[in-house]
Amino acid sequence: MKDTDQAPDNSGFSSSRRNILTGAAAVGLTACGGDTMTEAKEPVKNELEIANEAVVNNFCRDWSLRDIEALRPYLAEDLYYQIAPGRPIIESRDQFEKQMGAWLKNLESVRWEILRSHVIGQVVINERIDHFNAPEGAKMPSMRFHIVGDFLLEDGVIKVWKDWPIPGAKQIIG
Repeated sequence: MKDTDQAPDNSGFSSSRRNILTGAAAVGLTACGGDTMTEAKEPVKNELEIANEAVVNNFCRDWSLRDIEALRPYLAEDLYYQIAPGRPIIESRDQFEKQMGAWLKNLESVRWEILRSHVIGQVVINERIDHFNAPEGAKMPSMRFHIVGDFLLEDGVIKVWKDWPIPGAKQIIG
């Protein structure tokens, strides 16, 4: 007997293997609650999440001011910051200011382009393209980085911040 042939049945009806499998699948779907292709819904953000996302978005926007003092209020005194995996860790707001202040001031322009942003509680994650444009003829190069920023906020300020390069994204220096 072939797979597609009907099997003899003493109950008065006939069934093929295909019909049996289709019926089993329908029973399985019903047992699982019906539709297994549910659409993910955008969660409603609570007040803390809205505030935390605003802090990070404003922080990213204010890099365009090229003023380290403008960034200071967004950062915890005991900030933990790593610009990229394997890079040195900055362990305070003061250390951040010392390392980034003069460099930031010497740029012609800075723009952080937020492509996506997600927040869950105290954690904000964004996908960005950071543009750092050096003045014409400067010794330092212009740079563009496509990254994921990972921010942990505590008491309304950024306590932990790590940036991660997006695998396969073109990072431009020069």
